[in-house]
Amino acid sequence: KLDAISPVDRPRYQELMSRIWAAVRDRRELPDGYAFTLDGNAVTLAEVAEWMSLERLCCPFFAFQLSATGDRDDWALQLTGPEGVKSLIDHERGLA
Repeated sequence: KLDAISPVDRPRYQELMSRIWAAVRDRRELPDGYAFTLDGNAVTLAEVAEWMSLERLCCPFFAFQLSATGDRDDWALQLTGPEGVKSLIDHERGLA
């Protein structure tokens, strides 16, 4: 649903998405998606959560899991979904 994010929110969504993908330190393939390690010095937990709330509007089939551990400087983000979701994520990241 590409029009689910309002024109007012779209610039913020694009900014957050760019910052999150730039913050990826590591990507691990899962059977139904990917697990990413994000650099916590490049993007905050609040910013990732804000992006997730917007991403859910256009892609309600995604399942998100965001976690932080103790005093580590990075965040763990799992992005999973139905068959075909990996190619969509790769396309979004510019890897496809």
